Amino acid sequence: MRNWLGLCAVGALVLQPLTFPQAQAANALERAIGDAQPCRSLKAKVSSFGITVQVGVDKLDSVKIENLQVSVNGDVAEARARGTLACKTSDEALVKGGFSATAEVHLQVDLATCKTAESSIEIVKTGGRFGDVVKGLQTEITDALRRSLEKNLVKLCER
Repeated sequence: MRNWLGLCAVGALVLQPLTFPQAQAANALERAIGDAQPCRSLKAKVSSFGITVQVGVDKLDSVKIENLQVSVNGDVAEARARGTLACKTSDEALVKGGFSATAEVHLQVDLATCKTAESSIEIVKTGGRFGDVVKGLQTEITDALRRSLEKNLVKLCER
């Protein structure tokens, strides 16, 4: 019975339509990613006319989950997802731009203990004016996403 409730809770979390201001997000999984604020500390160096300026690409523009697979076997829940995160400079920035990063995510959670048994996030594609910066900040972005997803899974177990 607990496994069935866990599966229903995961389904409700993923499918429940929620939004948050200043960024596009259609469901709770996308909201969880947005709550991690993975763009918050990102900076890019931009050179123009021989002058190098550090620009904050610190505003979440959008999150889109392209596909999601969830399975439960006994007390083990496993989720695989592919999605795109886009960040941009603030409207007040002198140099405007942004980037997008497509990532593949894998999580495995023990529903009996609410512990994450395995998690991985891999950035597979980048784009936008500052897309090359993502490669240098890949660890920071993936760590923030992983922490948020694991934290939100624990919250789900506490319900």
